[in-house]
Amino acid sequence: MLWGGFPYVFQVAMLVVFVALAVISWGVYAPTGVNAKLFAKTNLATLLIWGVWWPAMVWMAVFFGRAWCMVCPLELVSNISERLARRLKLPQRPLRKWMASGAVIVGIYALIQMLVAGAHINRVPAYTSWFLIGLLAMAALTALIFKDRAFCRGFCPVGLLLGTYGRGGMLAVRAGSGAKCQGCSGKDCIMSCNRARLDARSCPSLLNPPKLASNKDCLVCGQCIKSCQPDNMRLLLRRPFPVTDVREAFASWPVTIFVMLVSGFVTWELFTEWPAANKVFLATPAWSAAKLGLPAAADWFNGLWSLAVVPLVLWSLLAGAVRLLGDKERVFVIWRCLALPMAVVISVGHMSKGLAKSVSWLPFLPDALREPTGLETVEALSAKSMTAPGTLLGLSTVAVVSLVLVGMALACGIREYRLAHQHEPTSWRAVVPVAALATMFGLIIVGWMVQ
Repeated sequence: MLWGGFPYVFQVAMLVVFVALAVISWGVYAPTGVNAKLFAKTNLATLLIWGVWWPAMVWMAVFFGRAWCMVCPLELVSNISERLARRLKLPQRPLRKWMASGAVIVGIYALIQMLVAGAHINRVPAYTSWFLIGLLAMAALTALIFKDRAFCRGFCPVGLLLGTYGRGGMLAVRAGSGAKCQGCSGKDCIMSCNRARLDARSCPSLLNPPKLASNKDCLVCGQCIKSCQPDNMRLLLRRPFPVTDVREAFASWPVTIFVMLVSGFVTWELFTEWPAANKVFLATPAWSAAKLGLPAAADWFNGLWSLAVVPLVLWSLLAGAVRLLGDKERVFVIWRCLALPMAVVISVGHMSKGLAKSVSWLPFLPDALREPTGLETVEALSAKSMTAPGTLLGLSTVAVVSLVLVGMALACGIREYRLAHQHEPTSWRAVVPVAALATMFGLIIVGWMVQ
């Protein structure tokens, strides 16, 4: 991390991969009569982006916080674009407070998930190419208009996911001795005049490194560690959810909405591994699409159902249960109280689906590396002249691992609520909604084994 080439060399390598995948998948569609989901596994771009990178990013966030951000190519593009804007003397604005809160990110994330549900961008290589190009373009354009790492702070589609899931991550940047920071005369990790440096900059995210007590906004870029003259900033590997981290009693509205939205989507994702139950789960949107005479839009109805209707019903029921136990707070307030502890359970549900997906997609990687477009491979598979590879792990094995994770998440979620509300005698009420969500996820995962 102290090396001058960090993180730039790794970001350049990832940028090359991103561009290569966009080129490989450009204009590539599934051949007529071929199963689109099978084709997605054979094309290198869709396989790596949706079958490997996306699930791995969720796992990495839960265990190591925003570790992905340190090698993210979009941060590099944003950095270059921001420096170009300064060189051209373009007027750059500070990011508005409501933008930095994650309000825009919620909308972008919801849009992507709707496109996954309705347009199946995760199954069509050509759409995946546009997705990658769109991310690169957004990173460049936002940095031309706004300053101070604006893309990462206010526009990155996975910014809230990484920040919310990664709060208890084991990798963290923290100050060592408080006395050293107080006695530091240079304040190089904070001074705005150092922010334009290529290396050893003051925090590009406008954080105060000596006072860091949360993982939600730190990108682990290491700049504060390099710039610290007293050599007091540290990169720590610690136990999950340490007591020393600050807890928020009330999540912000963007975080709350994100957690609610993703709870419905993850529930649907878990049901997809249990076809019979998934059919029941999607019965209402299917009926609605048929009644409205829009059967072709059924997938869009599925997305709206899982991203809006299910979360609203689920969270209203959970808040109602808390109120029945004697809590007199308004439903909206209860939602904000529950968002962060519930996110612990939701993140594990996301991890479980990611594991189930990656173990069935990864065996296709050798053929995808041999023939990146996947056209020859999928045609051979469809013609039965080639046998599809088996999964790395059986679904029952994945289910057992997932159930263990859900149990751990239940304990952590309840603990997180109690730490955030430790001065309130009613903190035990969080057991009900957190346990209810964990139980629901657990029952769905058990269904993977008994279907």
